[in-house]
Amino acid sequence: MTNNYRVVLEFTGDDLGDYDRVVALETKLEAELQSGEVDGHDVGEGVVNVFIDTRDPQEYFREAMKIMNDMEQTPSAAGYRKLDEEEYERLWPVGDSTPFKVK
Repeated sequence: MTNNYRVVLEFTGDDLGDYDRVVALETKLEAELQSGEVDGHDVGEGVVNVFIDTRDPQEYFREAMKIMNDMEQTPSAAGYRKLDEEEYERLWPVGDSTPFKVK
């Protein structure tokens, strides 16, 4: 099946320690989750974003949250969109109604 969605996990911080933790998370997500494919990350303006392509953004996020909890990492925000669209839907924090935008 084709990955039709882009998930973005956003973490606060852009110092070397924050970056190293996110790269370790990215590696673990790649190794353990089959429901999506990590497509890289970017760093800047106090945030680190991890980009994932998946068929089912909600399922991927649920599975990823288990891994993030085990690693004691929580994203500051997360969202998803169809690959052929621009607007994101917010996944995290739950109940936050503000639009998700990649920083």
